[in-house]
Amino acid sequence: MPILDAPVGVLLALWAPVPSSVGTALVQGPDGVHDVVAAATGPAASGWDGSGAAGWDAHKAPGRVTTAVDLASWLEAARPFRRCAAVLPSPADPVPGLALALDEGQAVLLEGGAGSSLEGLSVLLVPRASGTSVTWAAHVLSASPAPFDASQARRDVHRATEEAIEALVALDLARERPQMAEALTDLVTAVLDPRLLPPSLPARQRDLLERSLRLLGICELALEDDGAAATASQGLARSRVLRRLGAVARHGVAAATETWGAHQG
Repeated sequence: MPILDAPVGVLLALWAPVPSSVGTALVQGPDGVHDVVAAATGPAASGWDGSGAAGWDAHKAPGRVTTAVDLASWLEAARPFRRCAAVLPSPADPVPGLALALDEGQAVLLEGGAGSSLEGLSVLLVPRASGTSVTWAAHVLSASPAPFDASQARRDVHRATEEAIEALVALDLARERPQMAEALTDLVTAVLDPRLLPPSLPARQRDLLERSLRLLGICELALEDDGAAATASQGLARSRVLRRLGAVARHGVAAATETWGAHQG
């Protein structure tokens, strides 16, 4: 069965609330090294306290160059989280406060709970890959986005998937673009590798996450080639539809990965 690709931000959001070395190992991969640094820019940036405990020191000057902390240590100090979610920002569907992650297209939204080194803070972790390693820039946000509505996202993703498939079937891709048609068929049935998911992830969240990632994959693949459109106007119309449906998929991913303190172990 085809396997869905899970962005590193999605994996981190799923495992960050779980106090397990297994999750960190899955996020980093066998050869990766992941570090967290305080963002070097932005009016809300703060420095590290220098103790290695990955705490925040509001007395340090914003923008100060900081020492990297390994991801496992940072997460240990940052737990428990009041809120955790993966976000996939895009210019097509801007979410207030998430523009810092537009270049990378993904991030993890965290809110510190009682006793956390992030207590009272909302932080956006933005990954930047270098080979197999990743540096996560931690941006302190002045305000968090509104909660993501999983129930509404399920309805929206279901409708959007049907609309996307209908739009692509109408293009007769099996004749015009057989290789793309085959790839899209694989996406429709693709699933997440269960070894990448926390055992505690509710089935409804996993289902929404898979549906959202499938829809996003369909939209992104179809947007790669406008050659199946008979005219420029048809290509533009199709792009508008697919970008709108992609926004639905990204919201679905955020809703599927969002957890709150009361549900975290």
